[in-house]
Amino acid sequence: MSLFANMFGPLYQPAGTLSSPGGWLMRAIGGGKTSAGVPVSEYTAMRLPVVYACVNRISNPIAWFPLKMYRAKPGGGKEVVTPGQHPFAARIGVRPNDLMSSRTVRKTAQAHALLWGNGYIEIERNGRGQGVGLYPLQPDRTRPVKEDGEFFFRSTIDGRNVRFDPNDVIHIMDQSQDGYWGISQIAMAREAVSMGLAMEMFGAKFFANDAKSGGFLLHPGKLSPTAKQNITGKDGETKRNPDNPAAALDVQGGLDNAHRVKVLEEGMKFVTTTIPPEDAQFLGSREFQIAEIARIFDVPLVLLQSHEKTTSWGSGIEQLMIGFIRQTVGPWVDAWEQELNWKLFTEEEKAQGYYVKFNMNALLRGDMASRADFYQKVFAVGGFSPNKILELEDEDGIGDIGDHHFVPANFVTLDKATDPEYQPASGPQNDNPPAPKRMAPIQPAEEAA
Repeated sequence: MSLFANMFGPLYQPAGTLSSPGGWLMRAIGGGKTSAGVPVSEYTAMRLPVVYACVNRISNPIAWFPLKMYRAKPGGGKEVVTPGQHPFAARIGVRPNDLMSSRTVRKTAQAHALLWGNGYIEIERNGRGQGVGLYPLQPDRTRPVKEDGEFFFRSTIDGRNVRFDPNDVIHIMDQSQDGYWGISQIAMAREAVSMGLAMEMFGAKFFANDAKSGGFLLHPGKLSPTAKQNITGKDGETKRNPDNPAAALDVQGGLDNAHRVKVLEEGMKFVTTTIPPEDAQFLGSREFQIAEIARIFDVPLVLLQSHEKTTSWGSGIEQLMIGFIRQTVGPWVDAWEQELNWKLFTEEEKAQGYYVKFNMNALLRGDMASRADFYQKVFAVGGFSPNKILELEDEDGIGDIGDHHFVPANFVTLDKATDPEYQPASGPQNDNPPAPKRMAPIQPAEEAA
């Protein structure tokens, strides 16, 4: 191994590798080289509004879903773990560490996973090995390492190389080539992001140049020494002439000089050589790049305020949101829950049924009318009790009486419905129990005599 690799270890990666998280080298040079000419890294990619929006659209639900600690009951069902039962029960969904809220920790790590392909969170443990804190780690300074038959995580914190046990690091990732290191979405889509940034720069320079394309000056004859001096310097670069500032090309462009009269000396004419933006389908290309990057992150265009295309996910925004949560956000939630449930708890706690879960009901459930119809139908077949319905609506239960299940009295079995004379092989011959006998009314003593 070279001296450079020994000094920086696994943090040094070639800029073009698919699984590279960027590293300090890419950040130092501003990103990897692209065909569009604009370097792209996980940091510079966030300058493109559509990348920023995609990261926000996915990270915000992850950070917003209520996160609670539960324990499975031996007889079925679950109960919320209280602070007296676990030291981290009250903090995991509110304040995982003294410096950050739960929303901040989750959104930071999820953004790292969406940009670098890897989100890392250190687990702080007490003397009993219980998880009592979560701290995000820098994705470009952290990576999984497998060497000499050992697997661990290595990170650079405050200039020090720190080695972590694999059970002490929550690792959130999506796709991977080797199962250890997630693929950077920005590395995979570097050309698409670069093209988007290039069009941003093109549009900015286009308006800075008085909304005119480039070209050349056509002179009917030969430039006089004075005109040549006013336009160019000895090195051929554009030059400001204090004696005749209006004639210098560089002081005639820019937004401040828009719509002003321009001066060209000695009968010169300006000839356009580049394709105008409208002929190059500039606006259409920008809209296409939005769709191209949205595909990388699997975010519907409507959620990015792009209305060029209609959705086929349903007839309304409700169905689109449910599809987005199930298709895009749901797999990330599953990745979080699997990592947290496997690494946060000790073996004893896992044996006792401890686990954490995101509550996604708020975004998955439909409108009030649809929910009421669903609850009524499931309640009618004894599937839900009143307390279960109230729990799904985040409302308080009504006590033990609300745990009963109900069915209509006029329901019969399928066999009875298809064959009215059907009788079960065993049991009473009549499905309907006989009506209770009515007692004769008690007469007054005088009438009885």
